[in-house]
Formats: sequence, structure tokens, C-alpha cells
Amino acid sequence: MTKHQSPLLDFMDCEVLDLNLYRGQSKDLKTGQVYGGQVLGQAIKAAYNTIAPDRTIHSAHAYFLLRGDVNAPIIYEVDRSLDGGSFSSRRVVAIQHGRQIFHLSASFQKQEKGLDFYRQWTPPIDALHKALEQKIPEEHNFQNEYFDVHFLPKHKRTHEDCVQYWMKAKHPLPDDLTCHHTVLAYISDMGLLLSTLNPHGLDEPNMQKRHEKVLLATIDHAIWFHRPFRADDWLFYQCRVQSTGNGRGLANGRVYDQNGTLVASTSQEGVLRLRKNKPKK
Repeated sequence: MTKHQSPLLDFMDCEVLDLNLYRGQSKDLKTGQVYGGQVLGQAIKAAYNTIAPDRTIHSAHAYFLLRGDVNAPIIYEVDRSLDGGSFSSRRVVAIQHGRQIFHLSASFQKQEKGLDFYRQWTPPIDALHKALEQKIPEEHNFQNEYFDVHFLPKHKRTHEDCVQYWMKAKHPLPDDLTCHHTVLAYISDMGLLLSTLNPHGLDEPNMQKRHEKVLLATIDHAIWFHRPFRADDWLFYQCRVQSTGNGRGLANGRVYDQNGTLVASTSQEGVLRLRKNKPKK
């Protein structure tokens, strides 16, 4: 493996089929459906293929319509909605078996200087250093092929109603910010809905056991990119529940670098239902 080869980037890359038409491959992560972050990341990558190199994504808003089939590729159709003086807008539709399973609206902007403000916050970097020194295994990280992840145990979290973890891509990434945006979009789907289980005592760390108790499925997801960052360096993701009710849960997320710089924000709502019967194997 060379310095700038990443199996995750290869997975996120989309094959060009025609003008504005791309194909991405699926992967079975043993969850019974396509991982939402995969579709989000590939859709953003497909949109980036139609964007001028002087523009980068600053926001994306997505709806998950149908469960994705892990045994079939996904077709991404990009609509070039706008190319203005400073902003470009794209709409991406993901299709499997002739049906829409997902659609995304994304906005891209030329880099410019402006008033800069964010709430400075120091993430728990000591917890990361201690975990690395002790080589704590992450047995419940189903993304361990692509990421190093350290979930903070409950007694070490800065807020009780949060899911908090450190993460970074396992393999070096190129300097191209496009790659880092795609990778962060991929991982941003992990943790948000999990935090909606905290108030109800259902946040079982083992994914399979959790799956037997509760049904979680993303309805919509949004991500805003604020500042440059590297996804192959440690980032801190804090996911915090905002509301649950009517069979749904809503959570917000914040992504910080090790210096406490806010680099991205997320928001996600999903189905949150107790299972009446155990899921069929």
C-alpha cells in the first residue's frame, strides 16, 4: 500500500457510466442493509465529479427512502441545479432495482475570507491518549476495516446524554479536501441515532443485542462543513439526543479536531421503535 492509497477511498469512488450518471458498489457490514454513510459518501463523491475544482462542499441534506440492497450496486444520477458566481448546487438521486432509495441536495462554494467565529471547546484528548497507550480493543466498532475508533465509556463522557468517540481513517489520505469531506460524511452516520437510546437505557454497546431490542433507521441526515480538517488524523465526534417521540428520534452532532476547532456539524432524525418480536435471522 502506497502513501496515498486507501481502501475506503476506493470504495467511495464512483464509476462513470455517462454524463451525470455514476455507479457505486455496495458492501455487507452484517447489518442487513446498506450502511447509510456509504450512500451519503458516494452521493457526495458523485456530485463532486461535476463540480469545478475551486469549489468545495459546505452542506448536504439527505433523505433515506428505502433500505439498500447490499448485494447490488447503486446508480447515482446527478442534477446540475446551479453553477453561480460563488455557489454550485447539486441534487443526487440514488437508485437500486429501478427505484429511488435516497436523494441528496448539496451546496458547494468558492473559498473566501469572512468573519470567523465558533465556540471553542477542548475535547477529552487525555482519554484518547490513555486508550492508545493501553491499546484498548474496540470490539463493537463495525467499521474497523476502515477506521480507528475509540468510544468513550459512559463514566468518561463529558455529557451523560451523548455518544462521544474519537475516530480517524486507518490509512493515509491525499491532501485533496474532497477526500476528507467524503470520508467524514461516511462516518458521520455512526453515533447520532445511538444517542437517542440513552434516555431510555437502551444503549446496549453490542450492535446485535441492540438490534434485537430496538429498530433504528435513518430518515434524514444533514452535514455542514465549517473548516478544513484531515480525516486521517484524530477527530472527536459528539452526538447528542435532542428529542424522541412518535416513533422517531432526533440528534445533533459536532465534530472537533484535537485543538477544539469545530470542523463540522450534523443533524439526523430516524425511526426509533421497540421491537415487539425478535428479528428473524
